[in-house]
Amino acid sequence: MQRIFGDRKKINLGSSEFRKFIESGYLYVDKTRFIEHVLDDASDVLLFTRPRRTGKSLNLDMLRTFLDCKLDTRKLFEGLYIKGSGVFANLNKHPVAHLSLKELDRDTYKSRLFDSIETVAYASLSEQQMGRPLRRYFDDRDYSNATALRRLIEDIHAAYGRKPYVLVDEYDKILTDNVGRPEYEEIREWLTKVFESAFKDNHALGKAVVTGVTRVSQESLFSGLNNIEVYDVFRQSVFDGDFSLTEEEAVELLDEGQLAVARKWYNNYRVGDEKLYTMYSVMSYLKSGRLENYWGQSGTMNLLVDFLDRQRMQNLVELFSSENKLTTPVERRLSYQLLSSGATDAMYYSLAVQAGYLSHDALPQEGGATQLYQVYLHNEELRSVWGGHILTHTLRDYGNEIQTVFSAIAQTEEFSRRFEDYISFRLSYFDLKADLEWVYHVLTLGFMLGAGFKCSSNKESGYGRYDLLVEGEGFAAILEFKAAKTKRGLAKEAKDALAQIDERQYFAALTRGTDNALAQSPTALPIYKVGIACYKTACHVETVLHPS
Repeated sequence: MQRIFGDRKKINLGSSEFRKFIESGYLYVDKTRFIEHVLDDASDVLLFTRPRRTGKSLNLDMLRTFLDCKLDTRKLFEGLYIKGSGVFANLNKHPVAHLSLKELDRDTYKSRLFDSIETVAYASLSEQQMGRPLRRYFDDRDYSNATALRRLIEDIHAAYGRKPYVLVDEYDKILTDNVGRPEYEEIREWLTKVFESAFKDNHALGKAVVTGVTRVSQESLFSGLNNIEVYDVFRQSVFDGDFSLTEEEAVELLDEGQLAVARKWYNNYRVGDEKLYTMYSVMSYLKSGRLENYWGQSGTMNLLVDFLDRQRMQNLVELFSSENKLTTPVERRLSYQLLSSGATDAMYYSLAVQAGYLSHDALPQEGGATQLYQVYLHNEELRSVWGGHILTHTLRDYGNEIQTVFSAIAQTEEFSRRFEDYISFRLSYFDLKADLEWVYHVLTLGFMLGAGFKCSSNKESGYGRYDLLVEGEGFAAILEFKAAKTKRGLAKEAKDALAQIDERQYFAALTRGTDNALAQSPTALPIYKVGIACYKTACHVETVLHPS
């Protein structure tokens, strides 16, 4: 069965408009089985929680395009999976109300939702088809009216004689953005009223499909609903492969060489029983031809940084070994109220898993015991995310002294001694048990960024990838890390690291002046090569000046 359509050279990373993908011939992964799965589900309200950039918005727009009775979209679905499905008879047979809560903010959330409801209403109904409560809502611009969405659903049903489908995208974004703020509870209470009014015991509703990143519970917007079915990343279901990129799709999309590196960099995020590739990253890789941290740079997860204490940081650094997994209880349903007052480990790792920053494997459950999971860093991209964008924030207070250390880099022997002392002391301070290159790499990167140096990590140069490129005032340095098997082997490993820099010519980008990580022209700076070997908390450093 064909899964990949369109021109493989036409990759659109920004659009969530299904019609545009098909009509413009953009590269498209056929996810129309999602339509079948939604229509076959007997529940009135479906909630899908998946990490960002996994195709939630595109799938909702695809569903809207398929169902909307105001459209004629048969040609768009020619050749796709859904054309041969038994549910294809539903094509363009239902009214649809499609709302996105992505743009809601704490100052204007009521007026923005009002605008969205008004836009849908005037696209679906004439003035005469609107009931008096809905017309009064628009005329009075009554932003506080929490029943407007229900009135809209009822009026659409009355006008068309068919129950509408209601599609709501990014339901939880405004809650995530306001955890810990005084306005949070007011926002939550109001949105709860909106959704309970619209979806609870509403006989005019055909089906509601809601998407978000996290499964919010206890104070949930949907806690009063008895007709909701939740499909989160922990639950195995027919929807597992409907978002992101499955192994079968990746095999069809990528050639053998691309597939091998994509598995290492972008694969292994679990949803139910599927191990998935990050769709956005794979498409970005195909478009640019470069292995980079795409997904991590496309957004932030400030909550993970806010609740990253020293013990959790140590746990996460241990996970930089691909062999290591952390066994922990996980709260599948998050309470943002409890989270803001003090995140337990079960809450913290649940948030990291649901947001896509860790993957998970369920452990066998015994009786009524709390479900335990093994969580882990599932690919190279996520190691880069934690190293470059999250762990570094927690290390800012520990990076100041390193400026003094690097001020002596021109005296290579003195610098090596100081750098040895600095790293050894910090490794001892954090009491890390791991002895792998990634661990030393990421901690040093954190120290460097925390001290204000310009850094570039794990980028292609010469005939390979350097570990760390650093620019300071008056110098540039290439750092290569090695993990020694014994303390006695430290000196040899540090020399081997220096030799690797030369053999693979990691300095090539600097000498050509092409590395965009450096704001100034690097050709004017002396370049130092630094080989660093570590064994547990012991360290040896070798430094040489690259000949100009």
